[in-house]
Amino acid sequence: MDLSARFDWWFARLPKSPRDGGRVCGLVLRPPGGAEGERVTPDQVEVRPGEGVLGDRWDPQVDPPGSEVSLINVHVLRSLAGVSERMALSGDNLQVDLDLSEANLPIGTELRIGSAVLVVSPEPHRPCARFHGRFGVQGARKVARANRRARRGRGVLCTVAVAGTIRVGDSIGVVRPGA
Repeated sequence: MDLSARFDWWFARLPKSPRDGGRVCGLVLRPPGGAEGERVTPDQVEVRPGEGVLGDRWDPQVDPPGSEVSLINVHVLRSLAGVSERMALSGDNLQVDLDLSEANLPIGTELRIGSAVLVVSPEPHRPCARFHGRFGVQGARKVARANRRARRGRGVLCTVAVAGTIRVGDSIGVVRPGA
């Protein structure tokens, strides 16, 4: 019996994020060769096609195509982390105030952030074993349920279409396919 429906109330009670434009609330790097769970939270990052976020450990030889840059909703993350010092542990490169649902950001949607352009990937963003360890079984179940409901609770993965600089506080422009 699937009891995960009980997590729908959790998601419904989170603050609502904007649909047509948001903002970058935080940036995170996972340094290559760094200790497990080591994070850097800069004020700005550089992104490049095929390289993702410069200074992050994303590896095109290991990581799936379409996963160059990861985004997570800041309200989901705050709810899971409890305290702001734990928010970077998710490892997502951009913490954003933007509705990341499939209905709002279909595959191929362009996100114009700073001087960069990211494109929403078809690659799903799922909670991994480390996410389970950092945010607990309940946290992982909450985002998994939101993922199954097309809300992208764990966030969204993107490719870099146009290289550029992204800063904390930058606005996010949304350009949906066919617009």
